[in-house]
Amino acid sequence: LRVISAHGFEGTTVRDIARAAGASVGSVNYYFSSKDDLLRAAVAETDARFRTQVREAIEAAVGYPEKLALVVELCFPSENEQGPDWVVFVDFWNQAARHGDYRQIFDEAHGEWIELLTQVLTGGVKDGSFGLSASPRDEALGFAAIIDGLALYTRVTTSVDIVTARRVAKQ
Repeated sequence: LRVISAHGFEGTTVRDIARAAGASVGSVNYYFSSKDDLLRAAVAETDARFRTQVREAIEAAVGYPEKLALVVELCFPSENEQGPDWVVFVDFWNQAARHGDYRQIFDEAHGEWIELLTQVLTGGVKDGSFGLSASPRDEALGFAAIIDGLALYTRVTTSVDIVTARRVAKQ
């Protein structure tokens, strides 16, 4: 993922990945039949770990507004914090828009993500913290879209940085 993040999916070769891993090209090819296989596996694993990190963090947080704010902070980490590599996800989304096998990974991960956000919003409605204008699932979908859009903006514009993305998502 570090190599893909630095060079982009299209600009990365299996040789680059092998070199970064301290492995031979043959070893990488033994476990992954193609660069596409490697990207799919890496993104699926990284995204699953991130969702687990978020799930554990919000379970430990008290109060639904705090849980939702924590989601934003985890999605937009400061430089010293671990978080999603949005550059890799932009490349992944590009592949998912064109290839069914990528789309399947996206659908699975996205479904879990929306369910996680829906649970937070539903809890907040039940305890009176949130007043929603749509169903919790629809609000979760909109919130996820805002996060994804802001993440894209932080990578392709100079006008939206992490601080701005955090502020806007929290609003």
